[in-house]
Amino acid sequence: MKKKKVLWSILVVAILAIVLIVPNMLSKSKKAGTIDVIVEDVNEEVIKQKSIDFQKDEKCTEVIQNNFDNVLIENGMILNIESLETPEDWSEFICIYVNDEMSQVGIEDIVLEDGMKISFVMTEYEY
Repeated sequence: MKKKKVLWSILVVAILAIVLIVPNMLSKSKKAGTIDVIVEDVNEEVIKQKSIDFQKDEKCTEVIQNNFDNVLIENGMILNIESLETPEDWSEFICIYVNDEMSQVGIEDIVLEDGMKISFVMTEYEY
């Protein structure tokens, strides 16, 4: 009888360990890659710089909103991030660069790739 209790205890502990450890291992294996994100002011001074892991099928907007403060995105355009805020007169705006090239799409359409560099640079609007 005592052996059965010990066996049941071992079985319960083993099942508990499997239930707690395996999902955690699986979630870690879903990492799709890492991106480097830089936020720069109009004088090209770095406000914030981060390396961020992202998951498969995670959107760029999700990653940015989950890792930075004061993020405002409207119609695919990023209007605010950290201390950068687009003024109402649009004399400055936040320009997105992907791998040091001006993005041809809005933030909602950027597809994340491992090793990608995304920069948000406050830029003076030149009339």
